[in-house]
Amino acid sequence: MATMSSNLRRRPSTSADRPLTDNRNPNRNPNWRDWEGISKSMAAQIAGHALANDVADYLQFRAACAPWREHTEDPKKHSVLDQRFHPRRWILLPEERSAVDGPRWRRMLNLSHGTKITLDLPHLLGGHAVAAGPGGSPGGILVLIDEHSLVVRLLNPLTGQGIDLPSVAPVLSRRSEGRLGLAKAFSGLCNVTGAGFAGNSTVVLHFGYDNKLVSTKLGRDHWEIVSNDSLMCSAFPFYGKVYVANGDGLMVVDAEAAPPKLVLAAQWPPMEITFVHMADSSGELMVLTNKARFKKGSDDYMVEFQIFRLDADAGTLVEVKDLGDRALFVGDYCGGLLVSAKGGIVPNSIYFQHDRHNKFYVRRVFDDQTRLLTEAHKGSFIDDLTSYVAWNSRNKTKSQLLLADTKAC
Repeated sequence: MATMSSNLRRRPSTSADRPLTDNRNPNRNPNWRDWEGISKSMAAQIAGHALANDVADYLQFRAACAPWREHTEDPKKHSVLDQRFHPRRWILLPEERSAVDGPRWRRMLNLSHGTKITLDLPHLLGGHAVAAGPGGSPGGILVLIDEHSLVVRLLNPLTGQGIDLPSVAPVLSRRSEGRLGLAKAFSGLCNVTGAGFAGNSTVVLHFGYDNKLVSTKLGRDHWEIVSNDSLMCSAFPFYGKVYVANGDGLMVVDAEAAPPKLVLAAQWPPMEITFVHMADSSGELMVLTNKARFKKGSDDYMVEFQIFRLDADAGTLVEVKDLGDRALFVGDYCGGLLVSAKGGIVPNSIYFQHDRHNKFYVRRVFDDQTRLLTEAHKGSFIDDLTSYVAWNSRNKTKSQLLLADTKAC
């Protein structure tokens, strides 16, 4: 497993690291190149290609030597909302603390190639809890909440960029806050079931238990309520917009309105809907709707579902009948993960979980039957994915959210 610090530094070299032949001497090695002394424009060009592929590659490039850092942009000098430096396709895995690793060490998984890295995240110490699940980590940026003040912090786990936002305490339900008290309110009302960024300056949070969708702009000292209605899914960030679903259809947050509001992105086709999930399908917004029932007294799981993609220009949902060699992972009341089928994952399938059961089910898109997913090998790609999406269950308790007991994403 690779190891990376959120504050990357070049590893000190030792004599054991150097080859017996001095390859740095051009007279002894005809293939020698002065990579450390490449021009500023060439360093910037290489860094640009690395950043376009993955911010982790970009950080490793900058960490290689001082001249390359001087010739490239330092992410910490930019806003945490700068999407160029977001950890695309990286997710923070549920914590499995060992006797050696402390609470500041966490694992991340790359959804494209399955690589895992271990991060030193001292920012997570000091009474912060992390919003769980896909909806709670827009673009790989972690949403942290202080357990006492309810101040929100955004953190890029790879670059170390961060910013503090106002406390969400004023927008909580006063009735529930008075009944539960602040400590219990955190475990319920302050369970961030979704988050996202609208444009370059607006942050949107969804508190599913309290039926609150709120937003703030960087630099402001308060949150504004966007919606008090019960939603059919967690808020889902997608390329500078935040989507939710209600009885009217697929909605998008209009962050520029005063006050911010929900506007219709697409109406639902005529059908019954129990749950709605969203996922990024190579730059297109994929929407899964389903109606699910258990057979009484058995593990048989009956489900009717439809998959759509959003045609934003036409304001319509277009049905999708095939996922190809990909599979969609969804938990309860959370965003989804669309990945290439590998490591035992069944292609053209949906892996999902019912809100009152911890079991996962898998169904091929073209089949009429749903089967129970057998237990996956611990630490495998499929185990990491199911553990991750299960984390955002709307029924999580305080003991499952606090850093003292577990980790979240």
